[in-house]
Amino acid sequence: MNARTHWSRLLLVMALAFSLLAATACAPAEEEAAAPEEKPEELPELIVAVPSEIQGTDQQQVTTTFNFVHSLISTPPISLGLQNKEVLPHGAKSVEISPDGKEIRLTFDPNRTFHNGVPVTAEAVKRSIERYVSISPYAFDYDPVEEIVVEGDTLILKLKEAGPALLVVLASDYAGPVEVGAAEEMGDEEFNRRTVGCGPYKVEEWVDGSHITLVRNDDYYDFLPFVENNGPFHFSKVTVRFIPEAFTRVSELRAGNVHIITGVPSEMLKTLEEDPNIVLHEYLSPNVRHLQMNTERFPFQDKRVRLAVAYAIDRAEIAEAVEGTIKPLFSLVAEAMISHHPETEAYLSEKYAHDLDKAKQLLAEAGCKDTDGDGILELDGKPMTFTLAISGDNATDKKAGPILQAQLRRIGLDAQVREYESRYLRELIETANFDMILRNWNWLDPGGVWPAGLKTGGRLAPWSHPEVDALLDAAQVIPDEEERARKWAEVSKRVWEDVPLIPLWSDRVFLATRAELEGLILSVSGTLYLNDLKLKGD
Repeated sequence: MNARTHWSRLLLVMALAFSLLAATACAPAEEEAAAPEEKPEELPELIVAVPSEIQGTDQQQVTTTFNFVHSLISTPPISLGLQNKEVLPHGAKSVEISPDGKEIRLTFDPNRTFHNGVPVTAEAVKRSIERYVSISPYAFDYDPVEEIVVEGDTLILKLKEAGPALLVVLASDYAGPVEVGAAEEMGDEEFNRRTVGCGPYKVEEWVDGSHITLVRNDDYYDFLPFVENNGPFHFSKVTVRFIPEAFTRVSELRAGNVHIITGVPSEMLKTLEEDPNIVLHEYLSPNVRHLQMNTERFPFQDKRVRLAVAYAIDRAEIAEAVEGTIKPLFSLVAEAMISHHPETEAYLSEKYAHDLDKAKQLLAEAGCKDTDGDGILELDGKPMTFTLAISGDNATDKKAGPILQAQLRRIGLDAQVREYESRYLRELIETANFDMILRNWNWLDPGGVWPAGLKTGGRLAPWSHPEVDALLDAAQVIPDEEERARKWAEVSKRVWEDVPLIPLWSDRVFLATRAELEGLILSVSGTLYLNDLKLKGD
């Protein structure tokens, strides 16, 4: 019933009642006033500030997702828990994995619906996966899948080999099912502006360069076992503001104009720590920031030059300059990733520790000399000058670039630092059009990162090696996590023997919230669960 119909009927009832009272011969008895109708509780709005604008709302079309938008629009089938060591139901009602790791069974509750009321059935999820494979830049995520079978409410993913990496995909924002019928009706471009998912919030408005507003899905529920609230979330709306300037984000938080900010700059950490109205949250990102060298370009054709670069780098100096917001790293698998091998990290950090004397000795063995006394070495009469490409969008990279430049200058190498937009960096590396590049990979599973860059014919590196290819293939299909970590340890050691790239650090990531919020749940690698989040006292 709409509001206008409601009031018309109410007036009619009042008129009839008045006529009846006027016509009666009896003196009207005094009646108790009817209790006023209780208004539904008004829920607050959550306001979040983030550094970057989303590429789109459809996780099947974008190359980057982040939790505050995509995870709210559509819920992934599973969760890996708060320590990334479990396989738990999330959007799916249950999940089972066969003992050989070659079959994943996801059972869905058909009473759950997409934002347009269409049931989230196993068949609907199958259609969503098929669309992902047809349009996503990460369609290879489902390469391990040989067949998708639907049996009633259960979706069965039958794999060619055991595929632990697929579990990471199924727990990610990318795997949140979308309503394919709506996508087909709207077209991909419009669907990328207002995706119809099955998450706790629906897209209401996206203003380019400003914000996106999501409204609560009152019919939402999920099956996460470690939260108190599996139903609709505690905020009527979530508005995510795009604020690139870190100082502005912090100012808005301290003024109480936003509740949460991401991308807290290192220089503001102390200020926020001392503010009683603010709570800082920290996690270690599952990323590997690394220097990649083009082994087909001067002067990096010679392995001794590449190894000299590795010994010249002082990670502790960089960490101090960025105020401890990074953690030094030597292996290809970061601590926050699955399949991390601590013993290998310790071994590599000792073997390839900062050593200027070793670096200079290697360059001398390669035939490098400073013939004109300008402090820059030459090789075969050519100055060892090259471009170091870094991201101009990343505050840590902008600080680290000049430090790396100075460290390499100490051994006679002239690195000319040049800043690029992150997306242009991707173009440079995909076309192998670079000398040296400060690059980042961020994904929970190393198998979703390194094969594309290291294997023969890989898109992201001119270097490859058959032995490493074999190790990567083997690591991808080992169901036992400890054994898999040992295999990835072999990959790290073998890559260090040729040094096409140098792992440098993982990021320590900070987000800050207003103190009046409670119930934020954060996994060790930064996955945010907002089920229990609310304002204190609500």
